[in-house]
Amino acid sequence: MELLKLIFRFEWRQFIRQPAQLLILLFFLVMGLYSLYNGHRFVERQLTGLDTLAQNQQAHLQDLLSRFQADTSTAKGKILASQAGLPQVIEYRASPAASNPPGPLAVMAIGQRDILPYFDIINSKRDILTPPNAEIANPEKLASGNFDLSFVLIYLFPLLIVALSYDCFSKEMEQQTDRLLAVQNGTINSILLHKLLFRLVLVFAISWLLSLIGFFIRPSGISLGLTDVLLWFFVINSYLLFWFSICWLVIRFRKSSQINALILIGVWLLLTLLSPAFINKMATLKYPMPMRTELVSLQRETMNHTWEIPIAQLVTHFYQHNPQYLNLRKTSDTAQYGNIRFVAYYDLLGRRMNKNIAAYNRAAQQHNTWLNRMARFNPVAQMQLLLNTTAQTGLSDYLYYQQQVNAFQNKWVKLMNNYLLHNKKLNRQEVSNLPVFQFTQDPARPARILENTSFIWLATLLILILSYIRTNRNT
Repeated sequence: MELLKLIFRFEWRQFIRQPAQLLILLFFLVMGLYSLYNGHRFVERQLTGLDTLAQNQQAHLQDLLSRFQADTSTAKGKILASQAGLPQVIEYRASPAASNPPGPLAVMAIGQRDILPYFDIINSKRDILTPPNAEIANPEKLASGNFDLSFVLIYLFPLLIVALSYDCFSKEMEQQTDRLLAVQNGTINSILLHKLLFRLVLVFAISWLLSLIGFFIRPSGISLGLTDVLLWFFVINSYLLFWFSICWLVIRFRKSSQINALILIGVWLLLTLLSPAFINKMATLKYPMPMRTELVSLQRETMNHTWEIPIAQLVTHFYQHNPQYLNLRKTSDTAQYGNIRFVAYYDLLGRRMNKNIAAYNRAAQQHNTWLNRMARFNPVAQMQLLLNTTAQTGLSDYLYYQQQVNAFQNKWVKLMNNYLLHNKKLNRQEVSNLPVFQFTQDPARPARILENTSFIWLATLLILILSYIRTNRNT
């Protein structure tokens, strides 16, 4: 313990006396703060959009409720009163909205929330042609990504670790003070380990400070649970330990400072740029990620083809797949503008589009699963997936949200069809109690994070074993 205190005191004095290292530390601190500002601004923008959407939904609902008390002494009032409770008017004026609100850690890891829809308008028409589903993703945005805290931790902090640690031993050797260290209390290896431990504590302190700032600047109204905090710290600490283990292995070879720097920069380039680019390229070739614009194009073709089906055939098709409504079948079902025709049309359109959506989700899931599998061989790629999963901003989280949206839409369609097919109106109480989408988090997320983090720990353990073998050879 005395040796630890002595080395820490000496290393701290050395650190504060070197302006270059202080400037490097300040630079990374400023980059971290700027990344948090970017993340906060992005999350605020999405929250503003969701708040505006909720206000519009509430205003439209109040408009529907006011029709039940319209002044029937005027022509306009009579029209409004006649429309009160009509399911068609309810869907047109106040279709429910399903939203995927940003999680408490989205400020620090934006992930794919900027390119994936974060709300959906639900109706029996199953229309994916309207925003946000029909938005075109910006290719430049897809390529560049976001400058958030996860970017700083994944790509920049390893450079900070390299800059602080590459000359831990070589500097002593080049200044010919290594022999003096060897005769001090403790072996040279333990002294080097304490020197590296000082840098580890310093880097951890900065990462924790930035993380704590990110926790506190999250927008009001978003609650932060202890589980999210623990998972975040567990993931980033695991990743930073991995990079320190690489530095320790390189240091143990006892090469010059220049060679150490070249080796560590080469490892950084391999793990952060070359390997992820190769994995993404292979994923694109093996399991291409489908574009939402293709889904939109498929809906246009499906809508045209479905509308051209003869009405009698369309109605028969509807009753075959919905036998619970057979007792309502009438000769007037083939009316060109009857409710049954439109219900049958959207029912068939929905089932056809569900197949297209399922195919889209399967392709996206295959792409995501293959990336997750390959990321196990690259802690940098694994870290990106882990931080996105921890912040609930990854593709897996979006697909889980879409499953909830599909379930809610089926519930809504069943409700509306019940009124349309029976030619019934909703009363004021029923309009007030229309179903509301409730977003729930994936309960398997924490277990998935812990499982995937184990691959980073496995890589770290392997590197430490190699370092131990190298140390025994030196001795």
